[in-house]
Amino acid sequence: MKTIGIISEYNPFHNGHEYHIQAARQEFGAENIVCIMSGSFVQRGEPAMFDKWSRAKMAVLNGADLVIELPYVYSCQPAEIFSFGAINILNNLGIIDGICFGSELGSADTLTQIADLLIHEPADFSKLMKEHLSVGNTYPKSISLALSDYYQNNKEICSDIWENPNNILGIEYIKSIMLLQSPMIPYTIKRIANNYNDTKILQPIASATAVRSEIKSFGFSERLQTSLPKQSLHIIKDLFAMGKGPLYLDNYSDILLYRIRIMTAEHIKSFISIQEGLEHRIKKAADKASCIDELIEAIKTKRYTRAYIQRILCHILIDLNWENSVAFKQPGTPSYCRVLAFNDKGKQLLRKIKDSSQHPIINKVASFHTEDPMLSRMFEYDLRSTNIYHLGYHKKEFKKAGEDYFRSPISV
Repeated sequence: MKTIGIISEYNPFHNGHEYHIQAARQEFGAENIVCIMSGSFVQRGEPAMFDKWSRAKMAVLNGADLVIELPYVYSCQPAEIFSFGAINILNNLGIIDGICFGSELGSADTLTQIADLLIHEPADFSKLMKEHLSVGNTYPKSISLALSDYYQNNKEICSDIWENPNNILGIEYIKSIMLLQSPMIPYTIKRIANNYNDTKILQPIASATAVRSEIKSFGFSERLQTSLPKQSLHIIKDLFAMGKGPLYLDNYSDILLYRIRIMTAEHIKSFISIQEGLEHRIKKAADKASCIDELIEAIKTKRYTRAYIQRILCHILIDLNWENSVAFKQPGTPSYCRVLAFNDKGKQLLRKIKDSSQHPIINKVASFHTEDPMLSRMFEYDLRSTNIYHLGYHKKEFKKAGEDYFRSPISV
């Protein structure tokens, strides 16, 4: 029975995600679907709109069999680290035959060719990269231009491949599979009906960006209801009624501004991605800003994008420094399987994982103990991120810490 892994955020789970799961089953013969999903904070450096258990439940109700958590040390990171963490954990489960991801290109062979080039980086390509970096281009822009130059006679491989975020993630997934020498096979489906950065819901399959924008601007609107499966709608409607979300980075403005204002520039520099004096820019901006949006606008430049800055702010919020970030992205890094939700097939998969993997399965947090210091640190950041995430709620009863200890995996 073929088991395929899907790397996800489901922020929130929409019609495009349902199509992705169906395509993995129909086009690639997946009989079992295992989703690894970001927890409380997501890749763009933001809190998830809704809690991880609710999003995992949406996934299982809409076709997934098992949902496990992508630890914070990977979930709120640039594409390379985000991808490595997810692939490493899926590979360590011992039951995953392949991964399936969406991409603008829709060709796993072409993305594999590029991934192989980036891993081995021949001299001609390295020279092109240096030329584009030397004139002030960002690293992603330099890769895009270098690819276009290197493959100038190949029309399929052109500069816009690297300008589409799902292509970038796909390439990074494949690079991680290669680096880990994993037997997992990469499959991709072409994104349909929308662009990743579309900000308006124009049809039933809309981008996650458009769905989040709709929720932020209009709440539980008619347009939103056309873009989400019924099961997702019911869960989100209940969360709205309870006052449990949606959450935004701005909900943490006071905490973050306090953190930065009491830090020295040297302390700020200890966080990952702080370079070229950026710590002084952050420190100066925090003294003048009254909210997160003002802070980000004062810091960001052409070189330092909004997502780049947001990830730094999340690491300051969670206190994940550069030293720990680097430690978790090495081949051979241990992992665990933190279970969020499953159905009957998922329960069977967990039995197989128990037999095939040397890494622990975490069903109940209170029962988890490890002698491995890296696993212990990784798990501590997960618990910390959930506790801090809850401070973003407006209602007092939801601000309490320790929910990881009180919530069991959701059985559907």
